[in-house]
Amino acid sequence: MEKAVAPNPRSHRRLQKAFWLPAVAGLLLFALVTIPPGARRSRALGRDLQRAERIGTSLAHKRQILSEYERALKTDPFFNEAVLREKMKYRKPGEGVIEMNRDDGIFSASLGEVPPFRPSARPPRSLRRHVLNWSLLLASGLLVGAAFLYFDVPARRGPNPL
Repeated sequence: MEKAVAPNPRSHRRLQKAFWLPAVAGLLLFALVTIPPGARRSRALGRDLQRAERIGTSLAHKRQILSEYERALKTDPFFNEAVLREKMKYRKPGEGVIEMNRDDGIFSASLGEVPPFRPSARPPRSLRRHVLNWSLLLASGLLVGAAFLYFDVPARRGPNPL
């Protein structure tokens, strides 16, 4: 009687293969739908982060120079005189002026513009692409669900409790 109830080892192996086929196919389909777009978005966010860090470093450098400039304006009378001579073209009576081109930025605190940070825009997706992705996700879920529902064979260990 027990031989009639217990599954044949061959059929049990076939059932195991039949289980793994849709389960693996569903998981592969799920990975195919989710991993490449996620990897693309991750790379784009990484590039945005690097760009934001460069801009942040530039702003920190600019802030340091401007705070040193401000400190010098508050405490150093010679620096004040130099800035006054530079910006206001001030000269003492009897002094001659020799015009020179200076781009060192010491007296002017003009450090250039820091580009504004704008995150990269996600490319617009078409409705067809959305429908395809969602249908592939649904198909992968159905394949994995079918593997667990239709091929769920309880293991027989010991005598049947009924």
